[in-house]
Amino acid sequence: MVLEDLYLKQTKYEALIDDSNTKRNYYLKYKLNKVNEKINYLESNTKEKFLSKTPKLFITSKEYALYKAIKKRDSMVLKGVDEYAEHIDIYDRYIDNLKNKSFKEAKNSFSIDKSKQRRKLILTGNIIGTILLICMPIFVYQFFNALYTIIDQIICAKISTDAQNAVSSISQIKNTISAFGGGLAAGGGVLISRYYGKGNVVAARHASSNLFFMSLLMSGILMLILIPLAVPIMELCQVAPASVALGKTYFRLQLFELAFVSINNVFIGLEKAKGNSKIALYLNILVITLKMTFTVFFIYGLKLKDIKYVEVATIIGQATLTTIGLFRLFSRSNILRLSIKMMVPVSIYVKPILILSIPIFLGKFVMSLGKVVVNGMCGRYWNVATDGLIVGTLGVSNNMSGLVTSPTNSFEEGESSIVSQNVGAKNMKRAIRVFWRTLGLAASISIVGYILMRFILLDQITDLFTSADEKSEAYKEMVRKIFKWDSLSIPALGINAAVLGLLYGFGQTGLSTILNLSRIGSRIIILFCLHKFFPDLSPTFCAGLSMGISNMLILFLSALFLLIFLLKVKKKGYKGMRFSDPEPEFVELSIKELGDDSGFEKPDNEEKALT
Repeated sequence: MVLEDLYLKQTKYEALIDDSNTKRNYYLKYKLNKVNEKINYLESNTKEKFLSKTPKLFITSKEYALYKAIKKRDSMVLKGVDEYAEHIDIYDRYIDNLKNKSFKEAKNSFSIDKSKQRRKLILTGNIIGTILLICMPIFVYQFFNALYTIIDQIICAKISTDAQNAVSSISQIKNTISAFGGGLAAGGGVLISRYYGKGNVVAARHASSNLFFMSLLMSGILMLILIPLAVPIMELCQVAPASVALGKTYFRLQLFELAFVSINNVFIGLEKAKGNSKIALYLNILVITLKMTFTVFFIYGLKLKDIKYVEVATIIGQATLTTIGLFRLFSRSNILRLSIKMMVPVSIYVKPILILSIPIFLGKFVMSLGKVVVNGMCGRYWNVATDGLIVGTLGVSNNMSGLVTSPTNSFEEGESSIVSQNVGAKNMKRAIRVFWRTLGLAASISIVGYILMRFILLDQITDLFTSADEKSEAYKEMVRKIFKWDSLSIPALGINAAVLGLLYGFGQTGLSTILNLSRIGSRIIILFCLHKFFPDLSPTFCAGLSMGISNMLILFLSALFLLIFLLKVKKKGYKGMRFSDPEPEFVELSIKELGDDSGFEKPDNEEKALT
């Protein structure tokens, strides 16, 4: 029971305290004081018996929040008052507000305090610690996303090889279409991070609301156009006829899912702009859990052997995240909360969002479309020779690489937010230091991931794609042969992610399009030449080799673009900033800005000229 435990602690501390002035004695007195505070609160509370004898479920929200806040504050004291002094101050204010104000007011104030604390960490804290704090939750989230894509294919393999082939063939088409929403959210996030880093909360909220409106509009238009054209799109992309028949409903459902994904991208993007990437991890673990639970329930519980139910499970998970996201986006505890009034498009926000988003979108779109084109070429060249399996095996190989490349892309997303906030705060030196440390982390993880996937786990993973039909063994062997070359993308894209994070953070989003065009253009040319001039080479060797060479090319170009950008910044500076400038003073957010729902603050000239 809570009170009995506190009485025991009180007796223990009183027995240990003496009259000396030692550091240990000072700490014991401090702990005794905190225990006495808890006892006084609980003894004066008329519902103490519920707190001590019944499950936490039956305690009022305010009482339980106060109990947790006191416990959290004391745990930080145990770790060291000096190291956690600022955290302790925030919890002390939260505890006072819980005692003296309404629960809603206390919670809103606490949320704003935490947002301001994360911003200060990004602008002044330890760089490695900041990168890990921001990027690791996204890293884990991206890994689980890649993992559940693989699990989808494994489950579909239990239905049939053709079902598995349909899912992997369609995945690249879906990625091409989702580039619209992903690019818009990423570009908007860079702009919002810039405003937020500068402390211009009003402009950040207006940009967030405009971004949300634009995402809704775009996803609605895409659904109206693409859902009726699902089958022609699949046929145009050289998906095997058997896979078209099995996957047309599945593909239509995926297009419907993108409406939820576009809202979720904005929500997660705004949280990352504030440095709150943990929420992306927690909520997406919830989504993945729901998705996998319903998938297993439909396929194994209800024996619904149809891949469309795999996508229905995904929609349930994404719709759940959308519901939570909408609630948080409009909550007053959100420092960048959306406003219906602010959603009216305003050119000073729409224009820079588009200027930043279009190159990012083009980069993602060109990359995904290029994969679809390459898959289509392989299908046209070798569908007959491979019994229609070549397109699906390319998709499986790409998704296997994604177990490492998707998580390392978290450094691109997290780094761009950190760099952008520091650029907004006019601290170019720190922004560049963030890049070098991110590059070291991304390169290390990518090299380890490449070794694991290519030389240790390859056979174990491909053996999971086993069906009961006669095509299964040939399918797995094709995946192995392609992946041996495709796996070169793992170290190449890890380093590329760090470079792109720097370029996005500085608003140089156009360079990403050039990088991705070069990668895909080279792959198409190499594939065409191999088929044209070396017709006796095996399909898997030709497809894999074109991937390997193009991945090495993007590594070379990333290093070249990085060198050019750094030399340019060193020589000419960036928006009035130079390496020789002293680091600026930290600027706190203005409290009175946070509740302003009317009017808008125009960005500075430097914020208009983002590219």
